[in-house]
Amino acid sequence: MTLAPRHLRIEQRGRVLQVLLDNPPANFLTTAVMQELADLLEDLEQRQDIGAVILSGAADGVFLTHFDVDEIERAVAPITFSMPAWLTRLLLESESLLRHLPGARKLLRRTLLAGVADMNLFHEVTAHMRRMDKVFIAAINGLALGGGCELALACDLRLMAEDDQVERFLGQPEVLIGLIPGGGGTQMLARSLGVARALELCLEGQLLEPRQALALGLVNGLAPAEELLEAADALAQRLSRRSPQAVRLIKRSIYQAASRDWTEGMASEKAGFLSAASQGNTRRAMREYIERVRTITREEHPFRRADFDDLTEGNAIDMAYR
Repeated sequence: MTLAPRHLRIEQRGRVLQVLLDNPPANFLTTAVMQELADLLEDLEQRQDIGAVILSGAADGVFLTHFDVDEIERAVAPITFSMPAWLTRLLLESESLLRHLPGARKLLRRTLLAGVADMNLFHEVTAHMRRMDKVFIAAINGLALGGGCELALACDLRLMAEDDQVERFLGQPEVLIGLIPGGGGTQMLARSLGVARALELCLEGQLLEPRQALALGLVNGLAPAEELLEAADALAQRLSRRSPQAVRLIKRSIYQAASRDWTEGMASEKAGFLSAASQGNTRRAMREYIERVRTITREEHPFRRADFDDLTEGNAIDMAYR
């Protein structure tokens, strides 16, 4: 696929793809941006040379302000009655099935179902990210509200910038204008933080500063604003050298099975473990590690942290390719 995105600034660094989200002047998330991300993910499915993706905002102090509310309003304007949740769910599921027909989604965007198609696209993009054998890292350089926060939450790991010069915060403030999070925010927050905290954040519409987000566990780490991309790149370079099969299976077990009951979750984990163990690069890595263990035991000293440093960095065994 030949990509020529208007809203994504893409740069490859080794096995890491850096993607800057660029939609001036306010850096809103829009359907056009989501479609470009969808196209990028389709392209990445064929890219064995990429193991990690960094998403960050191109605008100073802004990751993604939020989803363009004007676009939401225009999408629902033709609907002249209040739709109950059961009806909107039926419409969403129907559109999701119809999208597999060639040209169906483009046609639906000219009808009253335009907003339905756009919401499904958002969910399809974030679900695709969770299924992939790439590690997605959000480098949150500033404002990330509503859909912007949800896109960051859909990434596997999150780093956030902090400094004393620019206000930087994230959250789900949709309730303040009568909406609810629509890009997976309720589900991701409940699974990440627990029901009580998720309810508090969504009902209050609270905006979290970097240190608050870190304390809650919404972000994995903080970095000075001028060092954020460098820190994200260091993390991405390391994780990009992980086995693609192991990355996919770990993500599947955690994202999909964590929402099921314990028995089903354990069954998924067991199946994933055996599948990973059967892969050629995993077998090779296990053999190399066995030799390492033999060397350590011959030297008759206990395992030390230093014995694992190069493994942790991904430099000891090439796991990147199948």
